[in-house]
Amino acid sequence: MSESKVKKRLVGIDLFRGISAYAVALIHAGSLMLYSGIPTNNVTAALVEMSRFAVPFFLALSFYLMTKKLYTSNQQHSLVSIFKSRSERLLVPYFYWSLIYLSIRLVKSLSASENLSKLFQDPVLLIFLGGASIHLYFLPLLFTGSFLIVFAEFLVKKRISLTTLIVLFIVSIVIYELQIVSGNNFEFFAKFGVNCLEVTNSCSVAFQQFTKLIFPSGNNNQILRIGLVVIAWLLKCLPYILLAMIINHPYMRKQVEKLDINQAVIFLIFMAGISALNLMSIEKIIYFPQSIYEIGTAFCLLLSGIGVSTRFSNNRYIENLGVCSFGIYLIHYLVLMIYVSLMGKITDELLKISPITIMLTLTSITFITSWLITSMSMRVKPISKLLFRV
Repeated sequence: MSESKVKKRLVGIDLFRGISAYAVALIHAGSLMLYSGIPTNNVTAALVEMSRFAVPFFLALSFYLMTKKLYTSNQQHSLVSIFKSRSERLLVPYFYWSLIYLSIRLVKSLSASENLSKLFQDPVLLIFLGGASIHLYFLPLLFTGSFLIVFAEFLVKKRISLTTLIVLFIVSIVIYELQIVSGNNFEFFAKFGVNCLEVTNSCSVAFQQFTKLIFPSGNNNQILRIGLVVIAWLLKCLPYILLAMIINHPYMRKQVEKLDINQAVIFLIFMAGISALNLMSIEKIIYFPQSIYEIGTAFCLLLSGIGVSTRFSNNRYIENLGVCSFGIYLIHYLVLMIYVSLMGKITDELLKISPITIMLTLTSITFITSWLITSMSMRVKPISKLLFRV
């Protein structure tokens, strides 16, 4: 790899990509432990909640990279060009991974002699909204949010000032928070504990309170459902792209490029503080806006990653971790299901081990296995291109 290519990678960002992928695995380890009867407690629940920075960080990083050349390039994106480029990057792997996870569900249903038709009760969820597996919704979410780059380019073309951008960001985060507190945000689980594919409209819905007012007997219009989810996703992504634009603004960019390890540590402390406030909010001790938790932790980690990169030189293992993070995210749930099913056979022995030890062990072996599989798969070009778009 040439020196110019090495410089393009930020070791701190690669590191935090890996940490975020680990956090996603931990969240899902907690969920599967709960469903499988493996012991959990308040400590594991708190650790799961503190790991919810992961998806917001991936969103923040994606929009930061998307808006990085806004102020230095005259290139204009059309809706068609965005659809084509983001389809190749996001929808192709989404399609193949949906097939993989659906195939696993089919095999499990056949082995249990269950009615296969149960898996196809919500085709809209299965095809468009990540229903084949809980974590796949992120890909259509990011795909939808990518179209906001057209709005971002419009603002830059109109030479919107930094102050105006900040005002727009504040307005967008207020709107997002109002959407959350009013019960109209996107919810993957609208009916917790229900098998998503067996009950239509039980997962991946938005504007539930709004639709209850308009349709008291329930909304079965799937076109409206998709439209409302798209609106909810755009409202969710809007603060991210506006804050990314602020960070990439020529004036702010000069300040960001000066970040060092000391400031990186300060951002991590801020992130820890925001996470603590969010935990207190979950426990009803105080009220802390969920929108600020998501945006705050995500961009604190992003800026910390930039600052960390000035201190540490490139490391091939961390670089590989960063490159593989997308694949780890996609494959980890498959690996996790295998390990949890094996652990289910020794439930009595697990009762002797502390839940936090079980969770961290399960997450760690899942993460390492997923990393190894992804890294080896990327050496096979056809697999790498289809499943990871690398």
